[in-house]
Order: sequence, then C-alpha cells, then structure tokens
Amino acid sequence: MKYNYYNKKLITVFLAALIIIAAMNVVVDPYYIFKSPLINKFNKFKPDAGRNHRVTKIISFKLKKQPVDSVFLGSSRVSASISENYFYKITNGKVAVNLGMNALSHDETIKMAKNIVKIHPEIKTIYVGLDFFRFLEKNKDNKRAVSVSSNKNLTMSEFNPVILSFNTTVSSINTILKNVLYKEKKSKINYVNHVFKSTLGYYGGNYYNAVLCESEILKLKKFKSDMEKDGYKVVFYLNPTHAMDMSLINQLGYLPVFEQWKISLADNFNYVDFDWVNSLTGESVGSDTKYFAEMSHPTSLFGHIILDCLLFNKNNYGIYTTKRNVRNNLSEQRKALKKWETENPEWEYEIRKVIDNAV
Repeated sequence: MKYNYYNKKLITVFLAALIIIAAMNVVVDPYYIFKSPLINKFNKFKPDAGRNHRVTKIISFKLKKQPVDSVFLGSSRVSASISENYFYKITNGKVAVNLGMNALSHDETIKMAKNIVKIHPEIKTIYVGLDFFRFLEKNKDNKRAVSVSSNKNLTMSEFNPVILSFNTTVSSINTILKNVLYKEKKSKINYVNHVFKSTLGYYGGNYYNAVLCESEILKLKKFKSDMEKDGYKVVFYLNPTHAMDMSLINQLGYLPVFEQWKISLADNFNYVDFDWVNSLTGESVGSDTKYFAEMSHPTSLFGHIILDCLLFNKNNYGIYTTKRNVRNNLSEQRKALKKWETENPEWEYEIRKVIDNAV
C-alpha cells in the first residue's frame, strides 16, 4: 500500500509539473504562436522568436482559422522583412502568412508550397523571395528539412515540441529573464557598425568560388508552371541586400556571376528585382539605419516597401524584370554600384580587409 501511495504521489507530481510547464510555455509564448497577451517586463520582448521556425511556423499556419490569401516563402530575409500585420492593413483585412525560414532551400520551398495549399486551398498567391547565394553550386544542397504534412489538423508530434519540449521551456525562461533585464543599447551607432562589419566576413566566405547552378533556376521554372496549372499565382522577387553586400560580390570578382544570375532568371520567368543599389539599399550605416538590421537582412520597414510595390506598384524600388529589359537594368545598376563605392571609401576599405584576410 505504501508503494502504491508513493507511486501515485510521484505520478501526481510529474503530471502537475507537466501542466505547469505547458501553461508557462503557452502564457510566455516565446515563439509567439498562441498570440498570448504581451506584458511589459514579462514576455513582450521575444528574444527567441526566431528559433525553431521549421516547427513553429508550420504549427502557426495550421492554427490559422481565417482564410489565407497569400503566403511568403524564402529565407530568413523573407522572415525578417515581410509583416503579416502590414499586409492585413494595406489590403483591408486580407490574411498573409510569412513562412520564410533560415536557409530554406528551393527543394524545401517547393515541398512546402505543395503541402500548404492542401492545408489552405483558398490561397491565391504564393510569393517567393530569392537569394543569389542559394543559386550557387556549393550552396544548392546546403539545406535543412522542414516537416510539413498535407494534414490540415495538428498532430501530437507537431504540437508537443512547442508545449513540453526542453528547448521551448528554455526559451520561455530566457524570454522572462531577458524581459526583466532588457535595456536599450546606449550606443546604437557603435553597435550597428559592429554588426555590419561582422557580417561582412561571414558573407565573404559564402561567395568564394561562386559558380552559378542553372538547374536551380529550371527547378523554380517548373514549380511556377505546375502551381499555376493548379490555379495558384506564383510571384518571384529578389530579396534586397545592402549595397555593401553587392560591393563585396563585386570586389571578390563575382559581379559577372551575379549579373548572369539575373539574366538567367529573366530568361526563364519574370520577377521583381529589389536587389540593386538605390537610396534604401545604399543607406548610410549608423544610428539612423532603419532599412537593414545588417548588410544581408532587411528590416520590416523595407518589407513595407516590398509589399507596397508587389501589391500596388506604389514605388520604384522593385523593378519588374523580363528578358527584354534585364540587360538594360544591369547596365544602370552597375553605374549605381560604382557610384556607391566611390562615395563610401570607408566601407570599401572594410571590404578589402575582409578579402585580404581571407587570401
């Protein structure tokens, strides 16, 4: 009898602990899946919101009860820039879902698209943000799998990781601690400069030995054709990067590869090009920098520009590109890049340092 008593007590304690952990993870909502109330000094700041996107975004998508008008697929650049709330605002209540994920490959993008339209068949448009590095031979197979089934309902295997997993519990605790201790950075200009410089080195390595993989382009061409036969509109656009990213590609000697990428894309399908030097992509780096978190990732403010252009053609920051105009566009873009490089010698110096240190 005593053993039964202790066993029951242990089971009760265990179940109570599970309930407490699950409740904490829902209330803190570290990945902002359940849209729990945001409370200052508790869970308003979401430092871990970008973790586990391959799990959390699929769950959030399946939990969406409203009809979904559009989805956005692509890399972390899409994830960082496209605002579902802004889309809702400018379309008078239409729902878009941002399914951008870190290092999402084209194979995974295609698999996701084919399954998500089975979950929400009312989807009208699929927007796909494209990145130069993903079309390079050495990066084409550098992918991480996304577990997304065509089952409309959440399974326990999908739901458990955001309720009871160790990672989610750690993220909840981290969210609470960071909210309690969070302070604004006193010297934003020094912080921004540091972030831009640190990403220079990382992306320099990403571009070395750049060789264009044409098969990746053909893969997307077929995907677009297949989806449009099924009644879904597919819109490709090039994610914006800061001018120093394009200058890095140029100084490494791979601008011809970058330009051939744009030409080959246009030879196979039309797209909207945001990846060229202009007043936004060439903005100065410092305390007033607002369109880029660092040289590779645009902010949601740039995302507003992207949405205004894609949906309503409200600005000229996205160039509708076809095989007829792509070469003329590149000629003008080359001049704009040259002008930026001339006007920003301090960043050209930093770019040269990265290249010289890697040799």
